[in-house]
Amino acid sequence: MKVYERLNKYIKENGIKQSYISEKSKIPENTLSMILNGKLRLDADKLQDIITALNIDPNIIIYAPNNSTSEISNTN
Repeated sequence: MKVYERLNKYIKENGIKQSYISEKSKIPENTLSMILNGKLRLDADKLQDIITALNIDPNIIIYAPNNSTSEISNTN
């Protein structure tokens, strides 16, 4: 699963609105939508902005196994 797919899955599973992420990350909502749908490449800067907006451990998105992202625990 690609990073944008894991990110999209995490957002959906946790009931987070794209408008919330857009506001917090300063990424326009249409750009965010295109990223989450794989129509626009997710670069490292935007990924960092989204992860910061969500206030989550980046490993949840970057290194998530194929199972549910909401089931991953922090092992650090």
